[in-house]
Amino acid sequence: MTLEFKPTIKSINIANEDLTKITLEVKNDSLNGKYDTLRKLSGKTVMIAVIPETYSYVQEYDTSTKKPITEWIVNADGTAEIRKTEQTQLDIDGQGNLDIKRVDKKVDKDLIDQYILAASTLMLPDDVSINPRDVISRLQDGEGLSDIADDYEMSDAKLLHELDKARQHFAPFADYWDKHKSDIVFQPVDDEQEEETSESSDEEENGTEDEIEDENESGENENEIDDSDTDNAENDTETDENDTTETDDDDEPY
Repeated sequence: MTLEFKPTIKSINIANEDLTKITLEVKNDSLNGKYDTLRKLSGKTVMIAVIPETYSYVQEYDTSTKKPITEWIVNADGTAEIRKTEQTQLDIDGQGNLDIKRVDKKVDKDLIDQYILAASTLMLPDDVSINPRDVISRLQDGEGLSDIADDYEMSDAKLLHELDKARQHFAPFADYWDKHKSDIVFQPVDDEQEEETSESSDEEENGTEDEIEDENESGENENEIDDSDTDNAENDTETDENDTTETDDDDEPY
């Protein structure tokens, strides 16, 4: 039995070494239709995964040009890249420090998930060992977290941690995409085309194997033919020798 809703952490009270009281407050409709399930869990020990509804990242700006130093770009064709701009301002204080403005930006989790599901390509960081598109899609389809974690051979908590890292990584790209949606066209991958391509590849491989087998069989037949030709040649030689012998006998005087 699992239950998902969106509360606000109202307070955390550490009563003693063995007891911490956490108060959750729900001001939205995320508990609608779930009260009966929640009551059944009352008084029981449960596992709670705290997943943030927003992710933050910092974007730095060169104050002399008012342009970002680092940009997370999603191109018109749906591909993504990280672009860095050369700084043009001179040393401010003689110690190599430049006048840089840092802006904190927040991105909704749902928007990040939309980007991950829609993106043509996903450049995963080395420290993420899951396919976030697969995990998010299956969770949205109602599949249990534990079942998905089992497929990835990891615990539920580990899977959520990996998904959290992926969301954090793609937050800047999702933010850019949200501001330029009208200019970006993702090229969806057709599963049927992938299957047809896979089947075509298999047929080509099988065809190649059949050709190799045919060549081998052809080679064996050629060898057999060669052996037969050799035997025939030997027989012809013997016949010639016999003919020669008979001729020689005819030519011998009485």
